[in-house]
Amino acid sequence: MNATPWLSLLFPVYGVEAWLPACIASLHPQLDAGVELVFVDDASPDGSAACVQRLLPKARVIRQDCNRGVSAARNRLLEEARGDYLWFIDPDDLVEPGALAELRTLIQAHAPDLISADFRVFDDGPSTASIKPRHRHIASFEGPQGVLMQDIDQRLRGFFVHGQFHPWSKIVRRDCWPTTLRFPEGRVFEDMAVYPRLLLHTPRHVHTAQVWIAYRQRGGSLLSQLDERRLDDWTWALDGLAAELPDLQDSTRFEIAHFCARTLLRARRRRLQLGGAALDGLALDAERFNRSSPLGRAELLRAYLKRGRWLRALQWWQNG
Repeated sequence: MNATPWLSLLFPVYGVEAWLPACIASLHPQLDAGVELVFVDDASPDGSAACVQRLLPKARVIRQDCNRGVSAARNRLLEEARGDYLWFIDPDDLVEPGALAELRTLIQAHAPDLISADFRVFDDGPSTASIKPRHRHIASFEGPQGVLMQDIDQRLRGFFVHGQFHPWSKIVRRDCWPTTLRFPEGRVFEDMAVYPRLLLHTPRHVHTAQVWIAYRQRGGSLLSQLDERRLDDWTWALDGLAAELPDLQDSTRFEIAHFCARTLLRARRRRLQLGGAALDGLALDAERFNRSSPLGRAELLRAYLKRGRWLRALQWWQNG
């Protein structure tokens, strides 16, 4: 009974009573004795905690005294987890059939530090030609699958190409997670602040292009609801990353810089739409780009031109 679980499934919970039964039902047939389930209820206003205790009597349910947000809940889960591997799952999503068995097979074959998987997006509304398909497959990594990768350029480049830094598409060896790396409390885009940096500490990586998570899209996306505070969190997330990076290949530095540039341009466009006080953040956003991107403005422009990406070069020259 004191054996270390091979996997900890970690759930930050807040106001998800309506969706928890479906999430638990997707998991229940896949569980074995070596899987620990830990839920942190972040002072939910509904019966989320009671729902977990009723449907999963053996799960650990930890209740926060007051609502502190998803970052605080994830940090508490990191402290409580005992498993060799950690997988954060949002309790309104679904775990696809066979995902845990496939995960264990990859772990037994490769003993990786990081396993990443693809996911799909679904919602409970209609699917029409004018909106994204309800069940689209989204790639989280650009690179080989099912093989052990130990090249940091391959790892960083492959993730930054797609920019999918969600916790639920990545399973991490607990021993690799630095004690100094935690989710920033009180901010959104908290995953973008953590996972690019965590990649620097997970040298053995395996990716599968199989869909392991079905992401439930509820309401508007974060990017569609950007206000002044959220814009600040967005451009803050990677602030200082350039100084943390090791020596990298030109192609890797380009993909990271391109990701930072896209963030800067989209934030700038949104600030111009909002006007008023939101415009005060334009200069700070530009400074944060300088500290996030491994390529300077002129270097990135030359890289766009070298790669024949003329429209990107023009956009960057006009607005970067």
